[in-house]
Amino acid sequence: MELVAELRGRDGRARWVRVPYPREEGRGGQLRAARRALAELQERLAQLLGPLVQEEREAAGGGPGGDAEEEEEEEQESEDENGVDAGGDDPPPKRTKVREP
Repeated sequence: MELVAELRGRDGRARWVRVPYPREEGRGGQLRAARRALAELQERLAQLLGPLVQEEREAAGGGPGGDAEEEEEEEQESEDENGVDAGGDDPPPKRTKVREP
């Protein structure tokens, strides 16, 4: 058995990446084998796609890491202007009701 990933380029050509999926006996053996095969497949795909992503960034004029740096700068500017984190990870502060006597 094996894991297979198919990559299609903009030119329509297909490339396949195959990773063997060995059988493992015992409790949880199949899951361990699947996790190892998946990790290897991810590593191989990253090796194939890394240079392509870099070429795309450079072709777009971003240079190495250009887009990520710009996003970080914009987020920092937004945070500085508003005094709050622009990420929105934290819930808004609770409102308290004030009762007048």
